[in-house]
Amino acid sequence: MYWKKRFGQHFLIDESIVMEILKFANLSENETVVEIGPGNGILTSKLADIAKRVIAIEIDKRLFRFLKERLSSYNNISIINGDALYYTYGEIPERFKVVSNLPYNIATPMIIKLIEQRERIIDMIFMFQREVADRIVAKPGTKDYGALSITVQYRADAYKLLNVSRGSFKPVPKVDSSVIRITPRKDPLIEVIDEELFFSIIKAAFSHRRKTIRNNFKTMNLSDEFLEKIFNETGIKPSRRGETLSMLEFADISNTITNLKERSINHSDR
Repeated sequence: MYWKKRFGQHFLIDESIVMEILKFANLSENETVVEIGPGNGILTSKLADIAKRVIAIEIDKRLFRFLKERLSSYNNISIINGDALYYTYGEIPERFKVVSNLPYNIATPMIIKLIEQRERIIDMIFMFQREVADRIVAKPGTKDYGALSITVQYRADAYKLLNVSRGSFKPVPKVDSSVIRITPRKDPLIEVIDEELFFSIIKAAFSHRRKTIRNNFKTMNLSDEFLEKIFNETGIKPSRRGETLSMLEFADISNTITNLKERSINHSDR
């Protein structure tokens, strides 16, 4: 089997890991499953043995042709030659699960893309580099906690299921991997008045991890006087760093900014 470095291809060769992934996916014979980057098809065929329908999206044209031939005996597999980041998941008529050994180079943007499609998705089982997995499931106060942690956990439950050694792949990657479950929420974890502002605050807070939130929030063109009002109303110390704040505290800051601006507008109208 050949591979292309630019596609971040590392093919899973350990059958025992495949069986673990299938167990976590908990598929039924009536379900549709999407696989992104099927690679050598080691997982694809096993998914098709259980699920009603498998949609496998492969960007590499040579791999696409290889998979078409290898999996030609399956009538419930649709192999699509395309970029999963631009695939229109809304065109899948039924709700579906995603089970995938994600290519390393698209792991983060792919997660964000699928989170945006959360109403269509029942559950997601992913394997990708352990560093990304650790960031997704990280809690406040840890070195891995950051914007990605909050972005995912705001809209989904995320749990690490299994660590996988680099020896389970060919070619052998330079990093180990992890299997995680991401289950979309019907409603966000917390109440936020303005989601765009909420995520802008998070982005600013982690823009320079060594700086305090007071200094990072200045990039949002907020005056010192306005910042003082925010910290006084929320009770959050301006000397803290972004990684120490919980999602609820970020929401408190965001909602406070919205309320302060609304009060200012109402006051000026009098």
